[in-house]
Amino acid sequence: MPEFRFCPLCAAALRPVPAGPDSGRPSCPEGHFVHYENPAVTAFAFVRDEGGRYLTLRRAREPYAGSWDLPGGFVEPGETPADAIRREVREETGLDVGPERILGAFASQYGDDGRWTVDIGFECAVTGGRWRLDPESTDAAWHAVDELPRLAFAGERAGLLALRAGGARRGVKDRV
Repeated sequence: MPEFRFCPLCAAALRPVPAGPDSGRPSCPEGHFVHYENPAVTAFAFVRDEGGRYLTLRRAREPYAGSWDLPGGFVEPGETPADAIRREVREETGLDVGPERILGAFASQYGDDGRWTVDIGFECAVTGGRWRLDPESTDAAWHAVDELPRLAFAGERAGLLALRAGGARRGVKDRV
């Protein structure tokens, strides 16, 4: 993540805000700009097949190359999390999915020292498509919910707890 050092309006060197609600944040001494390091929004899916098993993918890239992961990725500007998960699952697996419920929103980090994220977890059912494995992954497997391997990201692991507990909200099919 780039470090902001200058005001984007007047090019003055940023200084920490001395007091108040933004205390310590880099800011323009002329008051034009305060930098907030906001988390990125991601979406991930527990993709369920007709037999009730869930899809995991083995990561080909860092962070956590070789670890098991769920289909998902970063939400694009103007995209809803539900639209993002449909797009990401299709890109990574060739499968079409229908989001059935939101499991929750979870804080995580993209790698051990990476950018903070807010991860929106979904449970989805396969609705069509043609299976293929994207180069982002080296392997794929389907598991019963109680046999899922340790997942790469903290948000995914929190989502698994929510999945096993019944999720944060039920009956949101028409709203996701």
